[in-house]
Amino acid sequence: MPYETPSLPVLVGRTQSDLASDALRRSDAQVMSRAISGTAYALYGYLKWIADQILPDTADEETLERTARLRLKQPRKAAQPASGLVGFNAAARAVVDVDTVLQAGDGRTYKVTIGKTAVAGANTCSIEAVDAGVIGNADPGLVLTLVQPIEGVADTFTVLAPGLIGGVAAESFEALRARVSRSYRVIPHGGNRDDYETWALECPGVTRAWCRRNYMGPGTVAVFFMRDGDVDPIPDAAQLKDVFDYIELVRPVTAELYVLPPVALPVIYRIRLTPDTSAVRAAVQSQLIDLHNREAGLGGTLLLTHIAESVSRSAGETDHKLLAPVADVSAAANQLLTFGGCIWVA
Repeated sequence: MPYETPSLPVLVGRTQSDLASDALRRSDAQVMSRAISGTAYALYGYLKWIADQILPDTADEETLERTARLRLKQPRKAAQPASGLVGFNAAARAVVDVDTVLQAGDGRTYKVTIGKTAVAGANTCSIEAVDAGVIGNADPGLVLTLVQPIEGVADTFTVLAPGLIGGVAAESFEALRARVSRSYRVIPHGGNRDDYETWALECPGVTRAWCRRNYMGPGTVAVFFMRDGDVDPIPDAAQLKDVFDYIELVRPVTAELYVLPPVALPVIYRIRLTPDTSAVRAAVQSQLIDLHNREAGLGGTLLLTHIAESVSRSAGETDHKLLAPVADVSAAANQLLTFGGCIWVA
């Protein structure tokens, strides 16, 4: 049975009963009782805070990070800077040094990661964002300007395909809490399915992972994962390689490993909504996205009854007619049901 912290009025009453008699009710005992009760209330609050730090589902951020450092091979995942290639024109033998700073028109700054001795004409070099996180991601064609001119080098650099990518925000507090809590439930077993998923989740940017045994035939293991914090949550070839290389370092030498991207299967909803307002539409979309995050795992099935329940739970909704889908929605073994949006029917 959980301990219930007495409220301040209850503590005041207890202390008054202990200290005050009929002769003392109008004395300093009243003030003393309130002062002592206030101290006791603060101590009860501190004891509750200590109790909250014991388990990760109630611990505060500082304690949770400390627990992660002790329990997890990969503690809180730091933000990662975006990187990529830029093209520029220069004279022969002009030198672009490491850490040369480039700036975009919106103020974002980047630095050269590998020095370059130019040839006459077009050249390329590698850069990365000075500030880690998604803010550094940029599309091809973005023009960057040298902060300090370099002799023999054009002032402007152009981002080349596929752009500046890989910028990932620091792991959120709740995502870290979920990983620490998972470490209590899922015990390492030397390379079982849960271990492969744990190893994938230790990689920067990975938010969900699934392991499939014998997916490519006997003696194989396939790992699928998502990067929900990215603009495109389906991992690209470079991100697949990063996860593959990491798992190869930590896994036992057993099955042949494949790291693959899920195939997105968008689910489009057709709904007649009552009342049909912007606020209710937004609430329905939020509920359906939450449903996908909770129940639409790799190769999973969304039940029609759960879809209808999610719409009915939306704030402000009084009635609705679900016109599509009309049955449970299932995915193939390598497919992931994603939210494809809503079509509102009058």
